[in-house]
Parts: sequence; structure tokens; C-alpha cells
Amino acid sequence: MHINDLELFIAVAKLGSFSKAAESLDTRRALVSRRIADLEKHLGAPLFIRTTRAMSLTPNGEQFLEQVEPLVNQLRNAAHVMRNDQAEVQGRVRIGLIPFTDRLLDKYIAEFVTKYPNVQLDIFMVNGGYKELARLGLDFVLDTGTLDDSGFIAKKLGTLNLKLFASPLYIDKAADIHDVTDLEHHSFIGSRSINGMVDTKLKMGDQTIEVKYNIITNELNSLYSFCLAGAGISMLPYSIAAEAIASGKLVSVLPEIESTPIDTFLVYPSRKHMTAAAKLFADTIVDMATSLIETETGYYKDAKNDTKTELKKA
Repeated sequence: MHINDLELFIAVAKLGSFSKAAESLDTRRALVSRRIADLEKHLGAPLFIRTTRAMSLTPNGEQFLEQVEPLVNQLRNAAHVMRNDQAEVQGRVRIGLIPFTDRLLDKYIAEFVTKYPNVQLDIFMVNGGYKELARLGLDFVLDTGTLDDSGFIAKKLGTLNLKLFASPLYIDKAADIHDVTDLEHHSFIGSRSINGMVDTKLKMGDQTIEVKYNIITNELNSLYSFCLAGAGISMLPYSIAAEAIASGKLVSVLPEIESTPIDTFLVYPSRKHMTAAAKLFADTIVDMATSLIETETGYYKDAKNDTKTELKKA
């Protein structure tokens, strides 16, 4: 039983005909008639007495109207209050984003501030991830990897797999790539972890690749920029490389292989103490992540279904 059917029933009961109810609700008479018939079938009892001149409620119809009309009014009022409350949300939200996620969130942030003009987003780009929560007084942080502090609450947003990408500028001047073993002879752009360590062994699925880094950076934007410029091969999420792939500025290297899964999280001290504005924006990030993970998953699936790719100089 749908609330729209109940609203149709109330309109017919109040106006005394299918035609008048259809006109008041800007719909077709045949649709009203069919929905009322479906409602009667669902309830197992007739609601209206139909004659050639008029319609009236049956005793069952009168009883049903008396019970459902107040409920429908309450639901309408609750929805109205919710819409007004959402529109009036205000305050400041302090957000920590790891590098490059601002580019993934840009359109969602724009939509959010347009919908909630009284909310101010105070955004910090943090290399330290969730460890910056207390120091910067953040409402929450978008982070990846392993979380080892039980003092915070973490909502898992999804899982990403990294793939190898390079610019045609690099591919054209580098040695051919036929399989994983060829990567030992190529230049890589690597990232330094928060603790300062650099792992020279890339874990790609069930394979471990020993690589040589010509450039090491602790910032994902720089890693991406150097890769675009042709400095070497980088391991990136598809969501970051997608625009450059579409424009031909980056190509996938051995697309059939990928990294071990990387979890993404929304980390916060306590949702209980979040402001209404912070909760709303957190929900926006959850929606964004759902869409992003679906896009990533589709790309990974397509890559696995493709035949093995070899990169050769023209």
C-alpha cells in the first residue's frame, strides 16, 4: 500500500468522483479508477458505492477514511518539516581530505553549498589522514588504508584497487612492456608513507614487483603531475586517472594486473556529537563514495575482461 494510493482515495472520497479527483491531482481519470480498484483488492473490501449519478463511501470506506486521513496528514506534515529543517541547516563543517580527493569531491561540494547556503565548509588538505583529527579539530577525515586507532569511529566507504598508468610521453621513449618482468627496467614515480617509508616492492594482486623510483613524493597531486609529464609509471586509482585516460594523456600499463585492495573510510570522533551540518555533509560523502566505487568497479571488471595488453613504441 503506497501513500499515493491513500491520497487518491481521500481525494475521491472528498470530491465524490474519479474525474474531480483526477483533475485536482493533475492525473488521468482511468489511472485513479485503476488505483482505487487495486486498493480495494488489496484491502479485500469495496470502498465506494458506484452509481451512474454519484459515488459514496461504503461503511468500510467511511471507517478506512477516518483512520487513514489523519495518518496521511501527519506524513505530509513530517515531510514538510524535514524539508524546512534541511533548508535551514547552518554552521561550519571542518573537513580533512587527503590529497586529490578535493578533485573527486568538487561537484558534490558545489551541489552541497548551493543546496545549503548557510553552511560553511572549512576544508583542510591533510597528509596525515585521520591522525590530524584532534590536532586540527576536524569533524571528520576522508582516509584510506589501515586504521589502527580504536579511539575514532570509521565508516567504510568502499574498496579501491590501484593500477599502473603512464603518459604516452614516457611510453614512446621507454623500453617495450610485454609482461610484469619488463617493469624492472622502467622508471617509477613512488609515494612516501606518513612514517617516511618507501616500499620498493609493489604488490599487484598475487605478484610482487621490484621497482626503481626515479622520483619519490609524499603528495598525490605531485605524483599525478609527474606521471602526466612523462617522468615514469605511477600506481593510481582509476578515479584519479579517469579524465587523463579519456583525453589520451595517460594510458593503462598492463591493465590486467592491479594492486591489493585498499579500503577507504570516513573517520570521525563521534557521530553523536556531530552538528546537523556535519552529518549532512558526511552523508554527501557517503553518496559520492557509492558512485565512485561503482565507477571504479566497472573499470576494473572491464580491464580484467580485456585481452592482455602490451605497450610498444610506435
